[in-house]
Amino acid sequence: MIINISEERINHDLDVKERKILTSSAAFGILRQQLVRNIGIERIKGFLFNFGWEMGVNDAKEAMKTDLSLEALIKNGPISHISTGHIKGIQQNCTFELDDDNKLLSYFSTGIWIDSYEAAEHIKWLGQSKTQVCHTLIGFASGFMTTIFGQTLLAKEVTCVGKGDSECRWIVKTQKEWESDMNEELDVYNETPIVKELEYTYDQLVEQKNFIARTANFQNKLTEEIINGSDLQTIAHMVYDMVQIPIIIEGIDFQTITHSGLSHEKYLELKEDMEQYIQENIPEDMLKRKENHSLLFRKKIIRTAVQERLMTPILVQKEVLGYCAFVYEHMENNKPEEDYLLLDRVANAASLILLNEKTKFESLERMKGNFLEQILDAKDPPSEIIKRGKYTGLDLGQPYYITVMEYRKTQGSIEEEFHLQEQIFETAFRYFNAKKHNLLVGQRDGNMILFITHDSVKNSTIYDVIKEFHDDMMQKYPQGEFKFGISNLSDDIKNASRHYEEATIALRLSLRKKIVPYRSLGIVGVLINSKNISGIQMMAEQELGPLYNTKDPKVVELLKTLYCFLLNGGKLEQTMSDLSLSMSGLRHRINKIESLLEKDLRDPNETHQLLLIIKSLIALGELDIE
Repeated sequence: MIINISEERINHDLDVKERKILTSSAAFGILRQQLVRNIGIERIKGFLFNFGWEMGVNDAKEAMKTDLSLEALIKNGPISHISTGHIKGIQQNCTFELDDDNKLLSYFSTGIWIDSYEAAEHIKWLGQSKTQVCHTLIGFASGFMTTIFGQTLLAKEVTCVGKGDSECRWIVKTQKEWESDMNEELDVYNETPIVKELEYTYDQLVEQKNFIARTANFQNKLTEEIINGSDLQTIAHMVYDMVQIPIIIEGIDFQTITHSGLSHEKYLELKEDMEQYIQENIPEDMLKRKENHSLLFRKKIIRTAVQERLMTPILVQKEVLGYCAFVYEHMENNKPEEDYLLLDRVANAASLILLNEKTKFESLERMKGNFLEQILDAKDPPSEIIKRGKYTGLDLGQPYYITVMEYRKTQGSIEEEFHLQEQIFETAFRYFNAKKHNLLVGQRDGNMILFITHDSVKNSTIYDVIKEFHDDMMQKYPQGEFKFGISNLSDDIKNASRHYEEATIALRLSLRKKIVPYRSLGIVGVLINSKNISGIQMMAEQELGPLYNTKDPKVVELLKTLYCFLLNGGKLEQTMSDLSLSMSGLRHRINKIESLLEKDLRDPNETHQLLLIIKSLIALGELDIE
């Protein structure tokens, strides 16, 4: 069966500009539900308020086209409201005051909405609310009253059936009269339309997208420079060209590595200002602990009267090797958060470059250290050693010194000792490299060995060179103790092992002095260097008698007392101080020693011979007196 229906109906009396659209309250309930689902419960407050406001404004404008008085217009508002079906009825009381020009001075109105459709539909579709829900009604009342008075009046719902109250009660006052009682409602009334928020969000996303693209391009440029083997100077110039922010790269002690975007004079001014800031604001003990630097200067903004500096450390293998910084005249004109992301990438690039330099440097120095081992072993002919020395930049045909350095840490585990030993070697490498001293650095028997050519010493003395190095090491490692033995000057590379022995002997005799040249040992050095070991041992056994037992701790303690007493020229007070003994305790030991030796320690011939023997035993390594 086929059925066709065709018809046409037109209401010619309908005014399309002011048509009334009839719909059920349930339709508005569904609309409310969908709004909550799509823009959220908080967002619908402003949407529904503005929807109601525009309806109120429109109805007020229509009412004002008549000749109704102000009182009649106020009464007309609830009638219009009821006619929309939003409420079934209303109770209201209104009091207002006008000036001579009929301008509103004060307004107060309160009332009850009977059977609010909003409260009913909200409960039906969304359940009971924790706050008032008649946002459209509030908007309608506010828009209507504001329009007829020409001054902002705002309605506020104080109780609501939608949140479990017995009635929907409201109050209307001027915005000024509300003062601070409507902060939350005013936020809703002045809420940015969602389309504006979406536009703003879109703009933010576009800006973020552009920044990500710039950052990616920035990272690619850095990566290309690293791959091409560029140094930090080239990297700094590239960064400044791209971001137009002056950049500074400095070492761990804020020594200059490179900078870009600043004149040299300006950089020196900023450097001096930075040093002053650190001196005044960062405790010295925190600066000495290098592990603190990654925390002290990570994403750090430093502000002084001269500069604003955004800083971050350069980390290589969890060790701080330096710092990268952007320098601003007016940071507020920039975006530090975005700049930091770029700066962090610069620091990473610097880390890779410094790690590469560190690896190459350490590999070269390790190779030179192995070469030094071969020199000391004297297995290769001198001509071959001199030839190979040229590859390290050293002329081994010229005179040289050998220095042996002993390092002792006051406390710490074996692992800490090993790690610190590695740090000390690296520090030594970098120290002499910075001083332009071309030398070989190696390790033997737990000590550091320095092979220093006479040409490297230049106009100074070997003692002064080592003294300056000792002072620098003590500053960097105050918890440690450094001692040095220095050989005589040699002009033949084949005698390197003998001069290493000289430096070792001098080191063993460094009881009081931290630096002992071999030439200062006098006759002791000659005795030991003659290799007359058996003769020395026979003399020691003859002269020391029962004290020649270096395995017995009690005997060693007496030998130490004797040695200290002889070094002090027999002065009891100085010896007592050095050994931390009482005078009676020291006298007791001296008497015991004289008794065992059957010698008079006031006889200069006896004391000189005994001191020479003890020094010889120390130099031979048979006796360890600390």
